[in-house]
Amino acid sequence: MSFSFYTMADKPENEREREEAIARSRLINNPHADRLRPILNDLRATLKVKSSAITIVHQDSSYVLSAVGFQAGVYSRSKSFCAHAILYPDQLTIIPDTGAEERFAGNPFVDTAQGIQFYIGAPLRDEYGTVLGALCAFDAKARQIISDDVKTRIIDLQREAEATLHDISRRSYGSGGQAFNAATQRVCL
Repeated sequence: MSFSFYTMADKPENEREREEAIARSRLINNPHADRLRPILNDLRATLKVKSSAITIVHQDSSYVLSAVGFQAGVYSRSKSFCAHAILYPDQLTIIPDTGAEERFAGNPFVDTAQGIQFYIGAPLRDEYGTVLGALCAFDAKARQIISDDVKTRIIDLQREAEATLHDISRRSYGSGGQAFNAATQRVCL
């Protein structure tokens, strides 16, 4: 019998600043999934993957504000791939084969029949440059090559997602927003 363990992501050095920025943004309480879905559909089509999402990594959770190909909700930060992506604010996190990557082999999201075998994440920043979460995509099939053209398109979508999140955040101050009920949205995996 063999055991494999995955590595939980460390918290960024600016975690306190991130938590304050997330609270100010009101994004967790105001997801606006419909406004984000076209970006996710475009990302999914660009990469030809099963799923894409926009997440906010906060405290012990990864809040999936909008998703295509799986259920949005609140997931455990300890299993989150995006918790790793936010540690590299100036680059894409590309994991061509999660089962071969020490940080992810053994992760419950990897070790299933249709588990995540490929992951890509682009950090999402607030208007002041603080990383809040990630635009991500993943698939049940590993892959090795991501062309420069595809990387450029992902960066364009990253910027579009950031602009949309900035707008949602600004608008939430005037509307009061609809609360994201974490108790009913929690996904237990």
